[in-house]
Amino acid sequence: MEFQIEKNSTVPAIKQIQEQIKLSIAMGVLKRGDILPPIREVEKQTGINRGQIHRAYLALRESGLLSPAPGKRIAVAVSAAAPDIINKKCQELSKDIIKRIRRIGVSPIAFARYLRRNVHEDERRHPFVAYVDFEKETALRRAEQVSRFWHASVIGLSLDEFKHALTHDGKLQKVLVNHLYADSVRRVSRGRKVEIISIEICYTDQTIKALEKITAFPILLLLPSHAVPSARFIVEQLQKWTKCKDEKISWMPVDEVTDFGHLLNNSQYQRILVSPGARGKVPVELRHSSHILLLQMDLDPEDLEIARIRAGVIV
Repeated sequence: MEFQIEKNSTVPAIKQIQEQIKLSIAMGVLKRGDILPPIREVEKQTGINRGQIHRAYLALRESGLLSPAPGKRIAVAVSAAAPDIINKKCQELSKDIIKRIRRIGVSPIAFARYLRRNVHEDERRHPFVAYVDFEKETALRRAEQVSRFWHASVIGLSLDEFKHALTHDGKLQKVLVNHLYADSVRRVSRGRKVEIISIEICYTDQTIKALEKITAFPILLLLPSHAVPSARFIVEQLQKWTKCKDEKISWMPVDEVTDFGHLLNNSQYQRILVSPGARGKVPVELRHSSHILLLQMDLDPEDLEIARIRAGVIV
């Protein structure tokens, strides 16, 4: 692909490169396995410093869109083209707007800046996309992560705030949610014109390495109450990483723990695993105990990119 860089634009060259790559993926021009131009070639073509180009590529690697390829090359890591009908409608709308703006004697670029400012204000007042979780802290953290990857505005809402938004706002159209809680959120939104988009979450590499090192059993898993319906599935995942084939992993709601000190000293369990939603219930001074492993999970990059298309964030 060839990059078109606007030298006088207020948008940094790094972001222009990133947006053109993301747009090409969204439009289906770039697909999984396609090789991007080498940094030196892009530097020669655009006149942009190779350090900036490297940072643009690196940011997209960290978001899961790009990955290393043999021969020190960079390849596209996902295929997530928006439906052709959406691309077609967006192209038609863009052409129509540009024609109408030219007719009234306004610079299309100037109008684009004006429109961008008004769109940001509209989304601030009436959010289009939200990330919903049972816990406010988790919702905010995930929403910030998605916003950073998508370069779009995504707000974080607790489940109670989501219920309130459905009743009092009515402008929310797309809701992102951890795949384990998707059914619960769907039940809350039943009868409303809101699309629920579940995103797979997976253990981080650091957590997987820690789980693989566990050799002593039995293990106790602490879960938040809202995760109890998914307990069996979570235990099955843990059995996979710990190579535990039998019933040596038990679980209980973290709210039922009345004395964490006693639980740690209980020789019945060799290790206590704490799911992300239960972490806040564990006393701070005990979180670094060698008997406790705080499980860390993250959004799956490829699933996140597919969710971006479903959410209508195609640029």
